[in-house]
Amino acid sequence: MGRALPNQIRIFALIAALVLVQGCNERDQLEKEAPALARADLKVDRIAIAGVVSDVATLGDSTKSRERWSLLVGNRLGRERFGKLPIMSFGEVRATLGPDDYGLMLDRFKDDGGCDSAVLAELHTVLDGKARFIAFGNIQEDRIEWSESDVEVVDKKTKATTKTRTMTTSRTTWVRLRFYDLATQQLAWDHRTFGQSARSKEHDMSDVIEHDPKEGFVGGLVTSIVNSAIKPDPKYPATPELEQSLANAFDNVGVYLKPSKKRQEDGR
Repeated sequence: MGRALPNQIRIFALIAALVLVQGCNERDQLEKEAPALARADLKVDRIAIAGVVSDVATLGDSTKSRERWSLLVGNRLGRERFGKLPIMSFGEVRATLGPDDYGLMLDRFKDDGGCDSAVLAELHTVLDGKARFIAFGNIQEDRIEWSESDVEVVDKKTKATTKTRTMTTSRTTWVRLRFYDLATQQLAWDHRTFGQSARSKEHDMSDVIEHDPKEGFVGGLVTSIVNSAIKPDPKYPATPELEQSLANAFDNVGVYLKPSKKRQEDGR
């Protein structure tokens, strides 16, 4: 046990270094793509969540769905993992604008494919002192895929073969997030991200009737057909919830926004 400890320490150190490098790379990318957002103190220059709409017909775009997605992005970006940023929730934005104007704003954003100067000017006025940035999102693609893999293991003593089939249902959701700087009333960051989630289930596909090593082609075929009849084809697991892949997509954005270690220390 004593010899294994140094190796474990080296592995943990390597993982920590990789995480640090990844974080640095994303901060560097944010500096290039959105310097105003990267250099802002997001504890002061708060981010308001305008909302999330859907461009995917199969998902629909109901008011209740928008509320769930908009609440989700605010909750994910405001987590401790990303420095507990004091996000202004979509609910606060809606209360400030009023439900009718808020709904019209999201409809206009979806129809126009962005925010024009008139909308940004109004948001600058009503959110002055409450938030500097405002984020809009639209779900652009939602893809569901199915896959399977087989593994055979032969017992060295009994020579019996165990067959396992893993059935997987995966979901990939693409989201485009646009952050506007209300101080300049300009687009600060246009970022496309995606999140994935999957469910897998293993099935024992071992033969109920074992093949005879001496059986011919026809005999083997009959045995395989009988085994297939006894063990019907396994089913794929249920499709993962949309909210899970969306949450992972929003987390990918949170990594960019997480304050640097130096800024976190200065803010103590």
